[in-house]
Amino acid sequence: MRYDYFTANSDEDAARSLESPEGPASLFPTAAFKRIDPFMQVPRAEAFLTGSTEEAAADKPRSMKLVAEAGEGEVTVVTLTDDFRDALAATDEARRRELAEFWSGAEDLSGEAGPEELLPVVDGLAALAKQAKPTGGHLYCWVSV
Repeated sequence: MRYDYFTANSDEDAARSLESPEGPASLFPTAAFKRIDPFMQVPRAEAFLTGSTEEAAADKPRSMKLVAEAGEGEVTVVTLTDDFRDALAATDEARRRELAEFWSGAEDLSGEAGPEELLPVVDGLAALAKQAKPTGGHLYCWVSV
């Protein structure tokens, strides 16, 4: 699985990433990660950062909403919530380290990635969020099976 997180101004713009052979990287600011599954890790991170529950984070209208797909679901684009974007954009280095530590203990990552390996992931996502928030841009994930 490949996960490319990116920013776009609208769902329609984000859907255009399926038209590019390189995915969103040729069209939008992007950060690619292999281990951070948006369906598992993002609601968990949103709950951690906002103080909500994972269930509440996952139940929001823009949480993992399908924007577009290619083939029979081999490549999809899903939304991430603006609450997640805003919480990430507000993090300082200490809070990003806390999130990396939190994620490293996730059962589904089963010790595959320690906090020091995950910190660049958190930093990359936070940088995207900080870029998107002032312009009203959104966060998305391009998932390739």
